[in-house]
Amino acid sequence: MNVKITPKGLRVSNGLNQEEVAEHLGISLTQYRRKENGKVRFYADEIYKLSKLYDVPIAIFFTDEVSYKDTNGVNII
Repeated sequence: MNVKITPKGLRVSNGLNQEEVAEHLGISLTQYRRKENGKVRFYADEIYKLSKLYDVPIAIFFTDEVSYKDTNGVNII
């Protein structure tokens, strides 16, 4: 059984609120909320900062599955 670790799960388990994490990443609260809710993806530098903040390996933010979308948002793989 695989347990999926999410940015939200890490944030909550570390006792942080969204505003604190957004500030750590140097982004607005609105931007962070959109990223945490999966509406917008995290950039590589943000993933790096999250891994340092939570003291976890970067790899936990990635799944074994990769999908690519075309410019219309349609999965091509």
